[in-house]
Amino acid sequence: MTTLYKLPLITGIAALISTMADAAATRIAYVDAFATARGNAFTATADNPSAVFYNAAGLTQLKGTQVHGSIYSISLGYEADTLLGSDDMDDDFQTVPSFFASHTFADSPFAIGIGAYAPFALASDWGSDAAFTAPFPNPLASVPYQAKLEYVKYHAVATWQITQTVSIAAGVSFDDTEVDLKANALEFDGKDQVFGYSLSLLWKPTEHHAFGLNYQAKTNVSYDGTATAAVGFGPDGPITVPLDAEADLVFPESIVFGYSYRPTENWNIELNIDWTNWDRVNELTLKGVPGATYKLNWESALIWELGATRYFDNGWHVSAGYTYVESAIPDDDLLPIVPDSDRHFFSIGVGRSYDHLSWQITYQQAFASERSVRGNTTSPTIDGDYDLDSKAFAFSLSYQF
Repeated sequence: MTTLYKLPLITGIAALISTMADAAATRIAYVDAFATARGNAFTATADNPSAVFYNAAGLTQLKGTQVHGSIYSISLGYEADTLLGSDDMDDDFQTVPSFFASHTFADSPFAIGIGAYAPFALASDWGSDAAFTAPFPNPLASVPYQAKLEYVKYHAVATWQITQTVSIAAGVSFDDTEVDLKANALEFDGKDQVFGYSLSLLWKPTEHHAFGLNYQAKTNVSYDGTATAAVGFGPDGPITVPLDAEADLVFPESIVFGYSYRPTENWNIELNIDWTNWDRVNELTLKGVPGATYKLNWESALIWELGATRYFDNGWHVSAGYTYVESAIPDDDLLPIVPDSDRHFFSIGVGRSYDHLSWQITYQQAFASERSVRGNTTSPTIDGDYDLDSKAFAFSLSYQF
């Protein structure tokens, strides 16, 4: 199959898969099963097509044309013991797929890649009878109990190996996003489409050491949609009116630095530091709906990622990793619809590579210390103790033409 015919096929598959991703307002950095098994420490390795996301400069390490699909399926165990009672969030498994493809030009220092993935993902639903909210016309009816955000990034990158040890890359993305927010007194649904960009670098000064740097730019989203607001109470329940509404939200930039140490060809140990500028997320205001403003005041946070892979002569490889995620949301402005806490992720995975085919399967378990919230500014009913744990499975499949 020639490259001329491969690219339309790849683009079509990416569009099909990416429409399946549902999300809520939190960043999901796990888009590849092999990287997930390594605690997501992959920025200085970046040796499969998912490098489009992790570090596109790594694409020059690949050969020919490759396609790569992955799924990340997570169950969130989120419990709240608040002033008015206890609640459990829906913990059904939610699956976030991704697709990537790359092509390295023969006898050339250039490579290209495309990807479709959801960098902000998951959905949260406490139910309309959650203890921290209340039916209309109670004032607590404005406290949201459900959120869903669909954020799909279609990403294209170009990579140039400028020396034997240094590669650089730049990319542009088309981001398609929709948000759905529900409270007992208010519902909002909005959509927008924006463009973003990325820059990355891979430096391999020796066969034992590699350094990676990846920058994903922020996007300014203006959700244009409709709101349904309760304005009174009649014999059949709340009286609602439709309103044109708009909400501005910033999805922040992130910078990841990685260092990979390879003492022998059978081992790869990597440490990453991932910074996300959540300081840009200050509030969510529904323009056109009087009084519909939610204070957020999020804070920039780090993700620490450590992983190791042991390669065997017969194509098998085993990986393990640890990730520490800092909380980004202060107690004063916590909304239960956004799962957030200091979290510890442990992962393990196994995979095998053949002549043209490779696969990876991964298990991940996360733990968080119980979080006590006091003095919440949105509602005193949010004050209480929150316990957040999760488990996830990931699987990927690659093929080289």
